[in-house]
Amino acid sequence: MENITDKYKRVRQYIKDGDIILFHGKGIVASIIQNCDSSYFNHVGVVFEKLGALYIVDANENGVQADRLSFRINKYSPKGDFTILKPTATSEEIQIALTKILKRSDGKTIKYDFWNGFKELMNRKFGWKLKVDLDESHDICSDYVSTYQVELKMVTDEFLKLRIAFPQDSMRYMSENVIVIN
Repeated sequence: MENITDKYKRVRQYIKDGDIILFHGKGIVASIIQNCDSSYFNHVGVVFEKLGALYIVDANENGVQADRLSFRINKYSPKGDFTILKPTATSEEIQIALTKILKRSDGKTIKYDFWNGFKELMNRKFGWKLKVDLDESHDICSDYVSTYQVELKMVTDEFLKLRIAFPQDSMRYMSENVIVIN
């Protein structure tokens, strides 16, 4: 099986501004998300390109921020994995949506929403109805990316019914407006 860095080297040339990257990790938190959500993927971010370098913007334990994509790939276990979701929207539509998601966190701190993420995982795993209180100052990775996906019509209308989206929901509710690169 191909390790994550070899896969990145193989598909790097196909990753473009505005693509979504879904990660499959091997750590404890990744395993909890995968188990509670019956999912393969446990993290998601949006890729943007600046002067030929690829970056990922996402919500993680440090809040919403951008990192070099190659740096983030190298942080994963060699047995980790990822998939690229390419929107079929026009370049202009992608740039508008990308600008919106990047501006959303500009000039403010958006912290990682551990508590609401945990509650929604328990709701999914056990069928509970714990109250999830969302606000603009906290996000989990998939919740941060969800407005981008909706704007570019990358997900079906069923996706809009979710209280909080999780990474696997990008695949569960993927529309025909997406090209998948593995």
